Amino acid sequence: SPLLLLLLSALSITQTAQSFQLPSFFGAKNKQPAQQDTKSSSSVQDIHAAVIVPGFLTGDEDFKPLAQSLSKRGIPTAVVPLPPWHWIPCVGGRSMRPMLERIDYAVRYVCSEMSKNPTLGGETINIPPYGYSLMDCYTDFMLNPGGALKVGGSDEVDEYPTDVEPRGDFTLPGENDNDDTEGSVRICLIGHSAGGWISRVYLSDRSYGGKVYGGTKYVHSLVTLGTPHGNAPGPAFKGIEWCNREPLPIRGLAVAGVGSPGDSSGKLTQNAYAFCDPD
Repeated sequence: SPLLLLLLSALSITQTAQSFQLPSFFGAKNKQPAQQDTKSSSSVQDIHAAVIVPGFLTGDEDFKPLAQSLSKRGIPTAVVPLPPWHWIPCVGGRSMRPMLERIDYAVRYVCSEMSKNPTLGGETINIPPYGYSLMDCYTDFMLNPGGALKVGGSDEVDEYPTDVEPRGDFTLPGENDNDDTEGSVRICLIGHSAGGWISRVYLSDRSYGGKVYGGTKYVHSLVTLGTPHGNAPGPAFKGIEWCNREPLPIRGLAVAGVGSPGDSSGKLTQNAYAFCDPD
């Protein structure tokens, strides 16, 4: 499909760092070349592999066909493992720390596997499950800060309490014995809808809700599919506004359309996708 061909092109790795024209919704006030990625070195290998981040209220099952298609074309791909109900603590524009823990878990696992076996070829990477219960979800829902209800005192990202940790066990198998993924390989992130801007949080070196993820040590490029990158009123866009205070630290591609009114949705789809490219 055209989308698959576009992804294959975006995931191709060049031998030298490139400058990309980043539109303003990736954080640059003016359309200037992105800062050159200085994290690449002879000890870090940028490879043809990817992790897909599902969009809001979707799960990994929805994106496994895309992961299989990319894997068959020589780009081993995994999907962040999560069922739709794992999004419940994040509804209403609240902190995305629960999702960031899952992204970090998946990315670190794929980097670890690819560093051990860089010739996976056409195999889809299956990420082992992490520990997360219904009681964990309930606790996250009660404590996860921000949003329309201003849980924790504020809906501003920089004012989130820093002592609220997402529930769940995100320790990689064997991580305590051999945690050496950093500095070995880097992969690509593909984020659908909200998964795109949440991936931008993951790449940042700033503290988000008390934790710095600094995902550029694992990720060499970002592709977003139908992601709202434009600032807008309301608590649901506070995280996007937070992202837009800095340029994307790695190369990126935003894929979006103007939307189709369809038979029943009227202006809903068009207005939603207008946020993907406010320019």
